[in-house]
Amino acid sequence: MSDSKEETDFDRAWKYYEKIKGALDGLFEILTINFNEDDLFYQVGVDNLEHLKEIIIDLLKNDYDSAEIKRKLRDLEFNMKKSLFFEETKEENSKSKS
Repeated sequence: MSDSKEETDFDRAWKYYEKIKGALDGLFEILTINFNEDDLFYQVGVDNLEHLKEIIIDLLKNDYDSAEIKRKLRDLEFNMKKSLFFEETKEENSKSKS
């Protein structure tokens, strides 16, 4: 009884896939513009992008518990925010010491 105008789970998943692919492609372009292929930062960046791609493919291939994935993503988001927060604090402390 689904309306043909309704977006299916597959359609939503495909849109997310396209967004992720676009982001990875954009990051790769940034690496190629800013670094020579022999540069260590280029090589490390490409390795990290490849690893991220493999993880995304693994997530898509396997039927993981969505609640578990959501918890892991929240942990990741929290850790990133915590890292950024402490980075700002370090910068503020170094400025105030000058």
